[in-house]
Amino acid sequence: MIEEARIESLRVGMPRELGRAGAEQPMERPWRTGFVKEEVRGALWLDWENFEGDGQADRKHHGGVEKAVCVYPTAHLAYWSKRLGRRLTPGAFGENLSVSGRVEEDVCVGDVYRVGGARLRVTQPRSPCWKLARVHGERAFALWVQQTGYCGWYFGVVERGYVEAGQTLELVERPFPQWSVAEVHAVRYHRPEDLEAATLLAGCPALSRTWREALEKRLARGEEGDEARRLIGPNGG
Repeated sequence: MIEEARIESLRVGMPRELGRAGAEQPMERPWRTGFVKEEVRGALWLDWENFEGDGQADRKHHGGVEKAVCVYPTAHLAYWSKRLGRRLTPGAFGENLSVSGRVEEDVCVGDVYRVGGARLRVTQPRSPCWKLARVHGERAFALWVQQTGYCGWYFGVVERGYVEAGQTLELVERPFPQWSVAEVHAVRYHRPEDLEAATLLAGCPALSRTWREALEKRLARGEEGDEARRLIGPNGG
């Protein structure tokens, strides 16, 4: 029997300044981020781009209709706690929803879930970025997330509504069962030479625009390389 998917924590936060003025180490210098989020008790309104009271400092790479809700599985926290040597709790990845009962292999791009009064669609894996390293004081953290595939994912909003911790995630639609979040992450970060998979994935309409564009650029580079090899010939000239 498949375990029930459940929201263990709902968190929001507005951009704030972190770091120390005058710090010599780059990792400790001042920076602005919406990564740090506070737990919310009770129902919270989810609009098209954000939960009420949530915000992002870098709107170019975070937030928006395709990345309205950041999700991270609580199942990974024990692994990261052991690796970092300290206990990590929900919110450690700057997520809005900390979810039990599902990991990246269980969730597919295009999945639609009913969550409280809202309906949410999986749009892409979460791309590991430098902010994880800054918050946790570990330069290699983003690379570790990329290597493990313990990345989490994003929801876009299909129907707005109130959401709260303790609610379940009910799967109501799965149009692309071949594209689990784990598989999508692997195609982009672990199989750069697999142009066939990249072609198929780039054609998935449920995948976010930014990820499709990244795959299309990879395919263009691959085609350019093929053309150059054809011009050079099998013997190099």
